[in-house]
Amino acid sequence: MIEGLTPLAVFLSILWFFVYWVLGGVFFAAITILRLGRVHKVRFSCLFTIVALLCGIGASVIGLSYSQESVAKCLAESTNRAEAITAIFGCGFVGVFGMFLLGAAVLTLAGFVIMTISKAQTKPWLVINHNEEDEESEVEGEEKGTSKFF
Repeated sequence: MIEGLTPLAVFLSILWFFVYWVLGGVFFAAITILRLGRVHKVRFSCLFTIVALLCGIGASVIGLSYSQESVAKCLAESTNRAEAITAIFGCGFVGVFGMFLLGAAVLTLAGFVIMTISKAQTKPWLVINHNEEDEESEVEGEEKGTSKFF
């Protein structure tokens, strides 16, 4: 990787990590709610954070090294600092953003694997269809001639 791009790689790593972490976390929270929340949340959160960090670092470093040749060519043609900054972002956009999208796809697949690993086998504490249980207890109470409250 070009020496001058190391601060950009660090910045992109931090930025991609936060984007992956927040947007991926919201996505998997919605998936968990739709599946009625039977996931060990702490295990999933820790593993997802580590994978998001690795994907963020990998996407920035690989993206910058993938676009290194085109960025070097554009930097050689630049005459001032403004053209150099434009050359870095303009010429390296496809490589950097392409690796960002690839990192998002890897994070999504890894998130589903982590969700499978973190699946809870215990009975949920929240029961949605409690009306059937209430009807059965009322019928039992009426047969005995007593109320379920007294």
